[in-house]
Amino acid sequence: MAIQRVLGLLQNAAQPNELANWYVDNLGFEVTGRDSLEGEWTLQLFGDIAKAGIERVVLEIGDEQLQIWGWPGVKDPTPYPECWGGNDHWFQHICLVSDDLQGIYSRLLDQGINPISTQPQCLPEWNSAAAGIWAAKFKDPAGHPLELLQFPADKGDSRWREKSRNNGLPKGIDHSAISIASTETSLRFYRNMLGLEIKGESLNHGSEQDAMDGLQGTRVAITGIGSGPHCMGVEFLHYIAPSGGRDRQHPNWSDACDRKLLMQAEAITALHELVINSELGSDCSPLVSLPAEAFAAQLGFTVRDPDGHSLVIVG
Repeated sequence: MAIQRVLGLLQNAAQPNELANWYVDNLGFEVTGRDSLEGEWTLQLFGDIAKAGIERVVLEIGDEQLQIWGWPGVKDPTPYPECWGGNDHWFQHICLVSDDLQGIYSRLLDQGINPISTQPQCLPEWNSAAAGIWAAKFKDPAGHPLELLQFPADKGDSRWREKSRNNGLPKGIDHSAISIASTETSLRFYRNMLGLEIKGESLNHGSEQDAMDGLQGTRVAITGIGSGPHCMGVEFLHYIAPSGGRDRQHPNWSDACDRKLLMQAEAITALHELVINSELGSDCSPLVSLPAEAFAAQLGFTVRDPDGHSLVIVG
């Protein structure tokens, strides 16, 4: 009774096809499907906002999937706030691995992307867990945060050393990082309930972290969790400083910031029973039967974690 794999993410956009084309043209994603999700099961998972269906473009990169969703029945989806940072608890980024971070990032800047980092950063030698990793953060045209990583030879999953792509294009999704209020609280959900394991921990700070996050005086406790080797993971970002990270208020499935982790579970009926009878039960949907074309799974449910980040769990 545990999560077997993080399959990818689902994210919202006013123009799904347009945003999908940007990911294809600039980051090397591949479109593998375009369709609409409709039926009573969508209402059971997402409520009345799904009455008009969900427009979907399915993208793949490496072993991972990114689905871009549009909500035709929602007239004015809630956008990202005008001013926000990585310490706000709705923050969630997708981390892509490249062998040519500088080249890709330069091309993106030339095309007018909105940077979060002041410039790509090489994490310092004193930080043994991350020393030598290059990183840069930016936003896609819809405002969704992204991160590029380039690992040195002694860091990262072995799959990143085994794969290569022309022009340094990203090879896959290493993890999705979520900003949280409490590591202990998040571990009670993701580890104790969902069965994910701690893969690594570090405390990042200093000028490099400030420049990477676009913040000042940064001290962030990072906890990586996952289901096994060679799989996409989840990363907790607990910002000790700067303080004042805001909680998400009244989350909605169609909000611009509502990225959804797509997870595959074994013994999904028992897992759903555990979650719906927990303190998060009020944010857990019924367990519903899924059409095969939806997620290549028979059953699924949705739930929000303690900070309001959303998950779609199938099995």
